[in-house]
Amino acid sequence: MTRSSARSDKHGLGMIAEPIASPRGGLSIDQIVDAAIDDAPSALRRRLVLQTVDWSGIPAPRVAGMIANLTRQGLALPRWLAGALLVAGHVLPAELVQTPDHRVLNQLNRYAADKEGAISAADIDPLAARENIEPDIVRAIVTRLRAMGASADACRLALAHWRDVPQAMRPIRPDLAAYLAALPPLKISVAGFSTTDPLAADLSSAFGAHGRNALVTQSDFGGAITALLQPDPGAEAHVVLMDLDGFAATDWRIPVSQIGDLMRERADILSNALDAFAARTSAPLLINCLPAPSAPTAGLLDRRYIAGRRQAVELVNGRLLEAADRHGNILVMDADQALGDIPAARHSDPKLWYYGRVAYSADATRALACAFAEAWSLAMRGPAKVLALDLDNTLWGGTYGEDGLEGLACGEDFPGNAFRAFQQECLRLKQQGLLLVALSKNNADAVTVFERHPGMALKASDFAASAINWQPKPENIRRIAGELNLGLDSFVFIDDSPHEREAMRRLVPEVVVPELPEDPASRPLWLRGLKCTWPVRLTEEDARRSEMYAAERQARALKSSAATREDYLAGLEQRLIVETVNADTLGRVAQMHQRTNQFNLTTLRLTEAEIGAYVRDPKHGFAFLGRVADKFGDHGIVVAATISVEGSQAQIDTFLMSCRVIGREVERAFLGTLLTFLAKRGIERVVGRFAATAKNGLVRDFYAANGFARVDGTEEESSWAFDLRVQTPPRAEFVSVQLEA
Repeated sequence: MTRSSARSDKHGLGMIAEPIASPRGGLSIDQIVDAAIDDAPSALRRRLVLQTVDWSGIPAPRVAGMIANLTRQGLALPRWLAGALLVAGHVLPAELVQTPDHRVLNQLNRYAADKEGAISAADIDPLAARENIEPDIVRAIVTRLRAMGASADACRLALAHWRDVPQAMRPIRPDLAAYLAALPPLKISVAGFSTTDPLAADLSSAFGAHGRNALVTQSDFGGAITALLQPDPGAEAHVVLMDLDGFAATDWRIPVSQIGDLMRERADILSNALDAFAARTSAPLLINCLPAPSAPTAGLLDRRYIAGRRQAVELVNGRLLEAADRHGNILVMDADQALGDIPAARHSDPKLWYYGRVAYSADATRALACAFAEAWSLAMRGPAKVLALDLDNTLWGGTYGEDGLEGLACGEDFPGNAFRAFQQECLRLKQQGLLLVALSKNNADAVTVFERHPGMALKASDFAASAINWQPKPENIRRIAGELNLGLDSFVFIDDSPHEREAMRRLVPEVVVPELPEDPASRPLWLRGLKCTWPVRLTEEDARRSEMYAAERQARALKSSAATREDYLAGLEQRLIVETVNADTLGRVAQMHQRTNQFNLTTLRLTEAEIGAYVRDPKHGFAFLGRVADKFGDHGIVVAATISVEGSQAQIDTFLMSCRVIGREVERAFLGTLLTFLAKRGIERVVGRFAATAKNGLVRDFYAANGFARVDGTEEESSWAFDLRVQTPPRAEFVSVQLEA
């Protein structure tokens, strides 16, 4: 049996240059493939042929027969084979599709075949946030989405996976410019010590993945210092690309001692330029630290040698981190972390450097661009506030209701040590300010496991709230959000059940729902790398946040038992200390400006640099904060305001307060103290502004309730005035106040 001697093999096994049947009667490629499909169970066990088949050339009935044969033999369809079939366009039985990405691709294949089962944004959003999807799957989904007319979803998914799957961008190239143009613009100024063209190009895709259209301008070649000293006033964000050779190349003709001196001098120049930048603009600066060198200049002594490359890197990075500590609008991006998946030898490309002074390879530049965009996004929205945790098979191994206390895995031996390590990571996040919430379909006494089981790292007291019952978790998380007075978009939901994750995504889309790894051993490091939990800046209040919410719970218990509101407030024994913001408290006040939504009269997101202007120049105005304590504990800094002054008139630029103390007259006491302070300094009239948002409706009448008269405006934005010449500042009967200013 012979066929044409030169044709493409439809199964993707190569070009057949000779007759496919040998004179000795050997099998053709087609026959081999057909035989392997017919005896798929044996082919799978022996790892033969099936891995190399181009399944797009195999008819659907043959694939269905193969799957039926595997089922008869008691063999599961391997994930790799399911993926290959889906990429080829086949539709699989729903029960054989195990992962969210496979389910979406299967649904898209079904739609392509019979125009049924369209995809929604709720299906795509989890895939955009999920990591480690096979490149072929990502590209196939992007291609199918574009083919069905969902170009925006295709662009969003391709951009989300652009760093690891750059080939997924090819199908959407014709649509990308229009997609990006429809996003909110962000003006970015880019500078460096070497060529920044590749980074500038990559920032477009990197910021597009975070929902912004990056409008990038570049400084002159090597113009980073000038760009810091004279920042572009129109830029909303600044990016400086650091590289050691561009920053300070070594001249080995000069004495070694001078090499060290020159490096320190160069580092001092950079440090001074960063200070100058922070003094001239409040816009954020994203700057990378220098990555660890792949090749030392002094071998084993590189860290100690005065001209060692590693010593130079650590010197410069130390200056960068010191500047970030001094200035809240300077954000140092860890290059080693950003490039961690790329071998050090591939961080740079010698040809790119010597041809065009491009400091980083294409892969490294793409990774750095993504890290810059991620850092900007995290700084703008702030990290998550609540970690809502399932119990069974998430915080411990096993099911409490079925296995009992003794059957739960958590301790020193595997797999219990992996669950215990995961609990330790939860405690780490608690120390960094995240509230822990227990959210489990379980018997109510499951919470006692934390005290009764000797292997538990967590205790019941570590949870700020809990919902352990048989109600749907979406309902429970909404209730807990109301109890904590926090927005659902500040919650991260961790659950081992894909069904519970899917329900949460669909019914409460505001909640962040990452894909928890199946293997418990992978989960501790996974949680450490979950970027939505990464802090941008840590304050004293962050470490004490759970303790503060515990005090609030006790206060709520008092309220429910008090006969009247007056009895409740009197029983709290509240103390308010009002003081001016200083260097030690600036970070916390700036954090409040970024995070507070409900009790926030203007929602101006002032940065540390902008608040610092009030601190440095009393003639310009004042920045105040308030600390609250009651008989249940210390709530820390919970209220803040900035006030600008011009002549005998003052304007309240921002006024915001933590939801933990809303409705306890703290806001009235704080406002009254500010007005009294201003009156003593000759201020005659104080103006306040209210700007309505979707979340701050509860403070719409705040000024009116405290004696301010409406000056002008609409329901959306209005101005209010208080005449200190004839009006007496409000006071709170149930809050004792101490002014330290």
